[in-house]
Amino acid sequence: MGFVLTPEQRQLAAVAGRLAREHLVGIEGEPGRVNRPLLRALAEHGLLPRMFPHDGEVSAMTLCLLREAVAMESPEPETALALQGLGAYPILQSGGPEIVDRWIPKVRAGEAVAAFALTEHGG
Repeated sequence: MGFVLTPEQRQLAAVAGRLAREHLVGIEGEPGRVNRPLLRALAEHGLLPRMFPHDGEVSAMTLCLLREAVAMESPEPETALALQGLGAYPILQSGGPEIVDRWIPKVRAGEAVAAFALTEHGG
């Protein structure tokens, strides 16, 4: 089975990689704290808005392309991008309109830090 990206998908990956290389790599926050400057930069350069578009339609392919392209440049911005997705996607998917309207724009803008909890069975 072959797998080929569309020209638009290749373009998205190229742009995300360039943005990471030119604008995200090396943004440092306060040690031991959420790197808020990095989250703001992810928003300002359009990566968080791509993950959480205004129409609410989140594409798994888009998420994968963004994460892979950013990860090829640096793990820190990719991790921040991934954690925003892991924490905020359940809000978008299952939250009521008032919760979605309250939090998703803040996540999209890099103003709110999404979080998630993971437990093991019996733990």
